[in-house]
Amino acid sequence: MLDITAIATFCRAVEAGNLTEAAKALHITKSVASRRIQALEEELGVRLLKRSTRGVTPTEEGTAVYERGVRIMSDLDDLKTEAGCARQHLSGTIRMTAPKTFGEAVLMDPIAAFMKANPGVTFELDLSDERVDVTGGGYDLALRIAASLDDSALISRRILPLESLVVASPEYLERRGTPQVPEDLKAHDCIFYRNVTASEQWRFDGAHGPMSVKVNGPLITNSGIAQARAAIAGIGIAILPRFFVYQALCEGRLVPILGDWFRRPMALYALYPEKRLMPIKVGAFVDFLANWFTEPDHLKGL
Repeated sequence: MLDITAIATFCRAVEAGNLTEAAKALHITKSVASRRIQALEEELGVRLLKRSTRGVTPTEEGTAVYERGVRIMSDLDDLKTEAGCARQHLSGTIRMTAPKTFGEAVLMDPIAAFMKANPGVTFELDLSDERVDVTGGGYDLALRIAASLDDSALISRRILPLESLVVASPEYLERRGTPQVPEDLKAHDCIFYRNVTASEQWRFDGAHGPMSVKVNGPLITNSGIAQARAAIAGIGIAILPRFFVYQALCEGRLVPILGDWFRRPMALYALYPEKRLMPIKVGAFVDFLANWFTEPDHLKGL
């Protein structure tokens, strides 16, 4: 296992450009600093420093190790700070991204409840239906709605199963007829969502096994709200999470169809960067969110 003190010594040596100055800053002798760095080089199997009479400079491999080491030391400092705060009160900012409509329609209630319970925590919330680069964007946390995830660089936690429905307006069904099996969709106008892979390939799983149908239609969009409104207007048939269309279903402006055929299950996932220590406040919020959606009153419409 890598020695944290050796990593800290190496990083300080790179920053100082001199082993003597690095040792002074760490309150150790130069020989101790040299031994720590040598041990780290042996552990990693690469030369990290070029030594000369003028001081030390990192090798190409040493530069990469230094950049990673700085992040490790920063995360450890954050951990110490967060742990100290946890003994008292959670504090700091959570930078989070989430789907736009879900954020507006569902997410603000649990965020508000968490902030009331933890007044030292603030949120920087980016709502977008686009696929956001979590790590590159510097986010602590991302929420995504998906059937499955393929972000190998992210840690995921399943928060909530979400039902998706095939819906159309009564006016459209009266005009075009009601599909009885997924294969019937080929003869209908469909409204599909751009921000998924193969958006025109709709997958079902009924009593007779899985089925995939390639659909066509007059509208493709990156907005679930636009899909729902187009379906209400009679433009065509759409597949949407229940929370998008719950009110329209209650009011009869949309009706569910193909009820004997189950759509691939969707879920709400919490994701965070694998290569960072999760801040305590972020872990606390993820736990809070998971518990929030165990309450029946909070599941209405989902």
